[in-house]
Amino acid sequence: MAMNRPALRHWLIGLALSLAVAWAAGALFLDTVQPLALDPSVGRYVAMPGTTTHTRVEGFATSRVGEHGIRGLPGGKLPQGPKVVFWGDSFVEGLQVDDAGRMAQVFTRLAHQAGADLFGVGIGTGGDSLIDSIFKVTDYAQALGPVRLHVFVLGSMSNVLPDAPKACRAAFFSGPPPRLEQRLCPPSERSLRLAPWLRDLELQGAFAAYRRALDISLRLAPGPTPAHQALQPPPTPYGHETAWDYLNRRILAASGNHALLVYAPSLPRLLEGKVSTDDNAALYVEAYAQSCVRSGIPFLNLTPALAAHFQATGRLPHGFFNSPPGFGHLNEDGHRLAAEAVLQYVKEHRNALLAP
Repeated sequence: MAMNRPALRHWLIGLALSLAVAWAAGALFLDTVQPLALDPSVGRYVAMPGTTTHTRVEGFATSRVGEHGIRGLPGGKLPQGPKVVFWGDSFVEGLQVDDAGRMAQVFTRLAHQAGADLFGVGIGTGGDSLIDSIFKVTDYAQALGPVRLHVFVLGSMSNVLPDAPKACRAAFFSGPPPRLEQRLCPPSERSLRLAPWLRDLELQGAFAAYRRALDISLRLAPGPTPAHQALQPPPTPYGHETAWDYLNRRILAASGNHALLVYAPSLPRLLEGKVSTDDNAALYVEAYAQSCVRSGIPFLNLTPALAAHFQATGRLPHGFFNSPPGFGHLNEDGHRLAAEAVLQYVKEHRNALLAP
């Protein structure tokens, strides 16, 4: 028995050291767990105000959450003046860059330098679509106060494809008749209780392992695993005109006819060692832009600006030092290009947007 005690002690020491190394690696190299809280004024669960998150998996950034779950607010509070609100998914959320480098904050600085008393506010959530943003405009209206322009940022054309619902996300159906459906899934009581604890103890590694375990699908039947056909868009973009026109009417109704759509695809990108500016969704972009013209919604395609930026600087507007170049989310260059494009639009329509 005496001979087993040192072996057991060594095993326990090794286990403790392994756990310590795993904890340190998770704290240093994984993204912070983000707690949520119910915001009665918007009727949604939002990122808990007052918390700070660190992004490490893609990019290397720190973000502070202000009131109503909005990031990058001065002092954590919404400014009282007229606003330009950027709506979207993780492209607008922008966790991969520091607060000061996000498109809404960059817009604020550029607008003030240009003499425009406007404040940029970014409200984005990873996994959201344009449809989610339409419902959010109404939910946040009272909290936001005066909004001069609602900017809807599209990272891909999947944002506007009908009949492709996702769990716990707002859905767009072509009908007939076309319709939008709000589909909210509140977080579980367990996750609401555990998330602050996981965040405070820097247990990102344990949380990542838990999430990975939930994603594991065991199959005990013999033979090869059957392949699941991925959802594919229709072969052509045509035939969506009625649904898209309806979608655009809903955008105008929610935004009070003060809407701007900005398309910022993952271009240019590296493919087989070569820089490509070809957009596989070009036909969809053209067809949807035509619907925007019919509906009276301005549509900005940033593809030329993104390509020109690369030609002038040699830097790609997407990707980070720890992610594939040209893929993934907007980096600081990409956020600045989006902000500059919106500011240029504001300058061209200054009288209409800034009228009292």
